[in-house]
Amino acid sequence: MLSTTPKSSTVSVLGLGAMGTALARALLSSGHQVTVWNRNKSRGAALAQEGASLVADISQAISASELIVVCLIDKQTSENLLKCLPEAVDLTGRTFVNVSTGSAEEAKRIDQLISDRKGSYLDGGIMCYPKDIGAASTAILYSGSEEAYLQHESILRDLAGQPYYLGSNPETCAPTYLALYVAYFGAIAAWMEGAVLASTAGVSINDFGHLSTIITDMLVDGIKTATQRIDSEHYTGDQASIDVHVAGQELVLQAQKDANAPHLTTDAYLNYCYTAQEQKLGDLDIACLFKAIHP
Repeated sequence: MLSTTPKSSTVSVLGLGAMGTALARALLSSGHQVTVWNRNKSRGAALAQEGASLVADISQAISASELIVVCLIDKQTSENLLKCLPEAVDLTGRTFVNVSTGSAEEAKRIDQLISDRKGSYLDGGIMCYPKDIGAASTAILYSGSEEAYLQHESILRDLAGQPYYLGSNPETCAPTYLALYVAYFGAIAAWMEGAVLASTAGVSINDFGHLSTIITDMLVDGIKTATQRIDSEHYTGDQASIDVHVAGQELVLQAQKDANAPHLTTDAYLNYCYTAQEQKLGDLDIACLFKAIHP
């Protein structure tokens, strides 16, 4: 569906850390009128020079716009601030997009707090670092009011070219984007371990970085294959069974130990495989780990 929001709109941004500043700057670059607020007003000085309206009072920032982007240290902080808003601040018809880190339960409470005052709520999860805000390939996840999402979708695309709406339940976004970060940082940690092991063999970090594209391509295919197998419950070990993976990873672990290299992610992977073997799943595909470790 097409958004009904005109290209140029007034948006307020609450919180001017590295991410909040990047969000405000992307909105300014897209031609929006931007009002910004931060506890420490000096953090907004550069944005004010770039055209943002810097205000000292949070009530003034909220009253300035129909769309308010909240990017504070965590959801608890944003909840506390909203709880302290004077009743005279009218939230009717305003949409709060909260991209602060936090839990599903906190998102639920904030949604209730805003809806009780006749506003709308979208919980958000940013899937990038500040440097990539505003890029066409950048993703932000959202859940909450569908009407609010559709109304402001074009503005949200100015923050990240790939917004993903996950449905009307505001509790959906937080665990979903945190789950994606589990996968990302787990992979980064494993890459770091691999880089250390390679360096003990004299491989430069630049060469290892170049060679790593082999594995990133394999990882993309591996995720696709695992998704299909888990969805269809097709776990036959025709490619490489859990037992085969154990044998290979035990060799990896020994190489890491011999090089006095770190191996926490290899330990974790092997422990998951051992759990599957204990459940008599060793002859099945590695995708069966999902079944073995699922609560």
